[in-house]
Formats: sequence, C-alpha cells, structure tokens
Amino acid sequence: MKNIKTIFTYMVVGDLVAALSISCKSNEAPETQALGETSSNHPSEGTYTNSSGGSATVIINNGICTITGKGTDFYDNNDSQPFSITVTKWWYYYGTPNDLFAGSPYEKSEATINFPTEDYFHVFYNRIGDGNLFISFGPEGKRYDTYYLN
Repeated sequence: MKNIKTIFTYMVVGDLVAALSISCKSNEAPETQALGETSSNHPSEGTYTNSSGGSATVIINNGICTITGKGTDFYDNNDSQPFSITVTKWWYYYGTPNDLFAGSPYEKSEATINFPTEDYFHVFYNRIGDGNLFISFGPEGKRYDTYYLN
C-alpha cells in the first residue's frame, strides 16, 4: 500500500511540474520577427553637397565610416552647427535594403555620435540613384539638417 501512495505522490508531483512548466511557457513574451538587419555598405568617400550650400565629408578607414559636416537650423539658415558621426554598421528594413539608417533612433545600427551629443541624431543614406545622404540632429525643440546631399 505504501508503494502505491509513493507512486501516486510522484505522479501528482510530476503532473504539477509539467503543468507549471507549460503555464510559465505561456507567460513568456512571444519572439518577435526581425524587421531588418545591419549592413556595412558605406557611402563612397568624398564630399557630398546640395544646391543650398550644405556639405558633408565621408571618410572610410578600416571599414569604419566617419561623416563630418555642418547642419543648418530648419527655421533659420543663418544658424548652423558642426557634426560628426562614426558608423560601423547601418540598419535597413527588409524590403528596402538600399535605404540605410544610423544614429540614435536606430539602436541596431552601430554608430557613435561624436558631436554634438544632442537628443537625437539621424543619418539616412540611399545606396542607389544619387546616393543621397541626409543628416538631421538637434536638441529638443531645435532641428539641424543637411537636407539631401549627393
């Protein structure tokens, strides 16, 4: 009789452990599907300009891209500020692999904002067509842009 009670106890404990493991598994966050991935396709070295007088210089050294230049206040063309960002890997979304992003809103890009270290810093690079670069940065309430450079 004692063996039956022991076997029964082990069965109950085993069922409880199985039930708890199933219950715990159902509370885990579902795995999210990746929306994109990183790329090391940097813009070509050189100076990029636009018709408004904006410019940025791209230097590639050991597979690392540094972009320096000057952004103009979105509302006041007389107000400008220098910038520098170093990009190791760009982020792109599946479906648009030629539109590459780096900076603070793209945590999966690998970039270091050298200066200014403001609230946000966004870089967009289009690998096809004109090979446009667009840089936007600034503290809250202010926005500096390079507009589209090629």
